[in-house]
Amino acid sequence: MERELVTTLTHGKVKAEIYSLSVPGEFCVVYSDADGKILEETPLTGISTYHQRKPEIMERLAELADGAEPDPEPGRGDSGEYHN
Repeated sequence: MERELVTTLTHGKVKAEIYSLSVPGEFCVVYSDADGKILEETPLTGISTYHQRKPEIMERLAELADGAEPDPEPGRGDSGEYHN
């Protein structure tokens, strides 16, 4: 699947690179540490854009920067659209 870097967000030494995928409206967030090691790769799907999901991306970025364990399968099946 082809992807194009849209933006990069950082918190401390951890960064989140947001990629636009070849399917319109679908994105992927790749969280990595200061050495470039990928911690998590999360799909971002649904009707929202990554701009609308930025607060949750920043929250997860802060958690990882503060030492949270990476989730081996983050966000699988969660479009993030219908949280209570």
